[in-house]
Amino acid sequence: MKNVKEITKKELESLKAITFDIDGVIIHTGTELRESADGTELYMKSKRLSRQFIDNLKKLKKYLKLNFSSGRNILYLRSLVNEIFDQDVFLQAENGNISWFNGKITHPDYPADYFDKLKKIKERIKTMMLTDKRIRGFEPKMFILTTHCEQMEEIPKLVKEFDPENELYCLWTNEGYDIGSKIMNKGKGIINLAKYLKVDPKQIITTGNNYNDAEMLKVGKGVTVQPDRVEAEYFIEHKSEELGGELLVEFLLERYKNKKSL
Repeated sequence: MKNVKEITKKELESLKAITFDIDGVIIHTGTELRESADGTELYMKSKRLSRQFIDNLKKLKKYLKLNFSSGRNILYLRSLVNEIFDQDVFLQAENGNISWFNGKITHPDYPADYFDKLKKIKERIKTMMLTDKRIRGFEPKMFILTTHCEQMEEIPKLVKEFDPENELYCLWTNEGYDIGSKIMNKGKGIINLAKYLKVDPKQIITTGNNYNDAEMLKVGKGVTVQPDRVEAEYFIEHKSEELGGELLVEFLLERYKNKKSL
């Protein structure tokens, strides 16, 4: 892997869009979620984008279209970027399952037995919640199942039990597990965005820090903010209290403003 500072003039000139993962990349991790065992009460609190980052995104929009790809739900993504949202801002939620391009939402078609599997897994986890305090609840989603909990081997084992066909992934997110179909991921979401923009996927710079970002880091011009966990063509250095996505935007703005570098 190369330091992003080594990215070439030719590569920068070819870029048409940038994709940001959310948690641990442009906001600090630390979602608070608590759900009652019967599902009638749900409390959820997350972080917001910093004022400086929003201002920098407004500047970056002069050079690149913006895309936000996350395991989060579409309503959360929409509210997160509300201040900068327009026809040149794209959203991809639930690990690439839901895409919002210029007011139109698209998603894969899944058979009924896929949703039946997720339902059975959720019901079993809800039963576990009654006695296991490590499980805090479920994040509202449409096409994937996200349980907030401590890292525990019982949940991946449960997914294997209900999925002997090995059609599902079960990925640790630092705050819980994302469970969904292997036919869709963030990388395929980037391919869909590239087709919509009529560009090559390598003309989309992608940023991420976790296992569910691996595919989009390979498909796009990848920049990992956590190279010890997920690899990419480039990495960006940052201190533990800094956000790699914020530093990447600052770096790009400096390069775009410096006419000699482009």
